[in-house]
Amino acid sequence: MGGTSVRRASLLVAHLFGLCAVVGCRDKPLSLDDLIGRNVQAMGGAAALNAVQSIKVDLHIVDPGFEVDGTYHAARPGKMRIDVSAGGKHVYTEAFNGIRGWQWKGEGDPVAESDKATAALRHGVELPGKLFGLHEVRQRGNNLELIGREKIDGMNYYVLRMSLTDGYSTTLYMDPQTWFITRRRDVRPLHVDIDPTPTTIESRSSDFRQVQGVMFPFASVDIDLKTGKELESASIRSITLNPPIEPALFDRL
Repeated sequence: MGGTSVRRASLLVAHLFGLCAVVGCRDKPLSLDDLIGRNVQAMGGAAALNAVQSIKVDLHIVDPGFEVDGTYHAARPGKMRIDVSAGGKHVYTEAFNGIRGWQWKGEGDPVAESDKATAALRHGVELPGKLFGLHEVRQRGNNLELIGREKIDGMNYYVLRMSLTDGYSTTLYMDPQTWFITRRRDVRPLHVDIDPTPTTIESRSSDFRQVQGVMFPFASVDIDLKTGKELESASIRSITLNPPIEPALFDRL
């Protein structure tokens, strides 16, 4: 290559770099698989996430007008139970054994959940961030798609749509700085058996901490997007991974 050609090539490179400085050169857009990979890595890696076979969470829940404590258990392949106490007294239990849901209201015998309440319990345990990693959503027969970007409070989130096999769908917002899912939006009742009226709820997760190599949010709040009203908040006191759990825990009081 002659001297003139070298100078021309150098000028072309300088021009391109200058153009990048003015208009900005974009990296290759991230695919859905790229985002799943980044989230999984941020959450602790696939091996650590797959190793979570059961979980116990002790938490404090604040609703308008009352505060309670809860102990949440969940176990693969998709079972859950929450026991609620007020003033140190056990007042409520709700559970899903993988097939049916049931509840106990503080006295008498447990009763079967409604179909809608049972579905809500199943949806909750399927969401990534408890038992399952984001990489397991499609493995479990659900659908996941990247629907674009959305700027909220100055943050340009990646937006994913998760659709379960029964038709329920929710929207997940991934923070492009941490790769955590820090927001979720869907149209649903907060507690279907108390008030079945659906509303658009945004669940915000924060205070991520590591537990045995896996990241979990230790604070969450549910907001009614139509009114801006805070519906419920929860703070986690402790998380135990892979505690021994008797299978019968999900079947009876």
